[in-house]
Amino acid sequence: MDCSRSQGALSERMDGEHLSPRVTAALDQHLAGCSTCRAFEQRSYRLREQARFAIAPAVPDLVGPIMAAVERESQVRAPARTGMRVMRTTGERQLRRPLFRTLAPAVAALLVGAIAGSLLVGGPFPEPGGRSAIAAAAVTRGVASAASKLSAYQANFQITEYHFSTDVPVRELSMNVWFEAPERFRLDIADHTSYPDTGFTPTDLSLVVNGPTWYSSGPAPCQFSRCPQKQTVITHRVPFSSTTPAPTDLVLPVTTLADANQLTVLGLGTVLGRNAVEVQLPFERARALFPFLDLGGSWRPFFPNDRVVLWLDASSWFPLRWSVYPASGLERDQWALRFGLPEEPSKSAIFEVSALSVDERVPTPGTFTIPHVKTATDAGATVIDLADASKQTGFAPVIPGTVEGLDLYRVVLPPAEEQPTADETLITYSKGLSWLKVGETRSWSQDAFFGPVGFHAKQVALPNGGIAYYEPASTDHGRRLSIHSAGVDLYVETNLSRQDLLGVAGSLPARGIEIPESWRVRVAPGGVTERVSLAEAAAQLPFPLLEPHHLPAGYDLASAELVRVRDRLGVNVYFQQSDADLGSGPIRFHAEAGQELPPASAASQSAIEVLGTQGRWTPDRGQLEWVKDGVYYSLDGPGPGLEDLLAVAASMGPLDSLDSGAAPSPSATAGAGS
Repeated sequence: MDCSRSQGALSERMDGEHLSPRVTAALDQHLAGCSTCRAFEQRSYRLREQARFAIAPAVPDLVGPIMAAVERESQVRAPARTGMRVMRTTGERQLRRPLFRTLAPAVAALLVGAIAGSLLVGGPFPEPGGRSAIAAAAVTRGVASAASKLSAYQANFQITEYHFSTDVPVRELSMNVWFEAPERFRLDIADHTSYPDTGFTPTDLSLVVNGPTWYSSGPAPCQFSRCPQKQTVITHRVPFSSTTPAPTDLVLPVTTLADANQLTVLGLGTVLGRNAVEVQLPFERARALFPFLDLGGSWRPFFPNDRVVLWLDASSWFPLRWSVYPASGLERDQWALRFGLPEEPSKSAIFEVSALSVDERVPTPGTFTIPHVKTATDAGATVIDLADASKQTGFAPVIPGTVEGLDLYRVVLPPAEEQPTADETLITYSKGLSWLKVGETRSWSQDAFFGPVGFHAKQVALPNGGIAYYEPASTDHGRRLSIHSAGVDLYVETNLSRQDLLGVAGSLPARGIEIPESWRVRVAPGGVTERVSLAEAAAQLPFPLLEPHHLPAGYDLASAELVRVRDRLGVNVYFQQSDADLGSGPIRFHAEAGQELPPASAASQSAIEVLGTQGRWTPDRGQLEWVKDGVYYSLDGPGPGLEDLLAVAASMGPLDSLDSGAAPSPSATAGAGS
């Protein structure tokens, strides 16, 4: 089956026509190995979700009646709706607002004759009052700006989960959320599902964060119906701890919407009687909106590329409604089979969270009281006054020249397990939901970055002319960077923007330098790796080094390393999202001399065509492999799917001679940080 016949069959299937088993099998086989047709399928579904078109009958000139109706509507406004009704049988939304309210007469008449049915929010038309469609960057800026202004919040939600199990096809739960700046948070989930027998454990969960104390209770996370109950209390926690977090993206999705490249704005509408903005992003990107999945109990699984449609209050940027829709395509179908899920049409929601009430009232006294539990774990962080820090550590901590309007929150000596040196300090700043950490030590002796920064972090230039090593936000940490300087090592971590992070780091009275040569080499039982630039790698490899000229949105080069295993020499090149990846991790490109694929690394693989050769796709590892011209290549990463990796592979070409590689000099990257 060629691409022309494949795309015709796809259109017929999407139109509801029945295809013969032979054509269906041939189509699915073609889709598995053709990125062009998979992209055609994805674009077609996206277009059909936005609008329904039909052949238009001949119509008279309706400009006069339409504009008269517009005039009447502007004089008599209907009362505001209290919510948005969803047609669950089709997954389509009905937003009851006049379609032609803002259209010029000629355009209105044209559309009456051209469009049958309804055009959903997110179409290419201006919004009421002359407003244009909002840009993704405006959403990101709006959420980030609102974070530091919010001092209190409380809301009630209802949760509907589909296909939990064959015995329980639908579950109904409620969720209450409270917040008070800077570090008071509470989340309660009550399970209202009528289970068929006592073998099911209701998913009733509670999480309370009250400054230095963290409490959780409910069924332990498990994959079975019966889950043991568990209570946990942590005292003396580090401020804004990643191990005992407060999932505040439920209040404002600061982390979820940090990167405009990772979301699509669909349009404007009304939810809960409020003007709202509708955006779409992959589930893996939106995972911070589902913290209860990791908090405890049993939940249905989600595919990383399932679509999350999120409605945000257009003024406060509070999340008002978010729904998960299944991704389409063969890869998702195979994943669903492994989990025993029924057929899930891409237009029908499989998980819904809807706000019933949202406001900024201060929670009542006692909301954040930690229940008494017999056994508690002491995290060991010691709070001190900034003025007393030198007495505790022997040095006065460096203070950033700018903290982006945040207030000093707490200064702590980290617990022993997080403090490999005896002279470490951690200064924290906060305002509303925004926070910033500055860690410091004067006696760093490890051959690694100080702070929660990995070996493959990207080298960036700071405004003060110094160097730092940067990693984007993840589910465990905010955006962060490490600075190695003469006599002092620092790390800065925040949920502020990347630009703000670099600005804060550049205002520190310590000029970062490149890491020592000894840090670049790592010895392990399996071999030796050495951090190098792309140019250095190309000079040493026994084959031409290729690089991708196309990457998924938001990704760029982070670092490269030579890999020596016995007598073989290869290269790993890492690409990370420039702003935030939320746990999806970097994309790794590996190349080494080879004539055939290595033995399979997992039980489930698929043969797939890559650049005219037969390659292999291992979904459990997110790994695409192929051999070409005597070189073995692989691409892997937990975030991108098969289509993304095939597009990266197809873009492979000669190394750009103008690329300075993974270790740019400060002058080459001056001003970086956008």
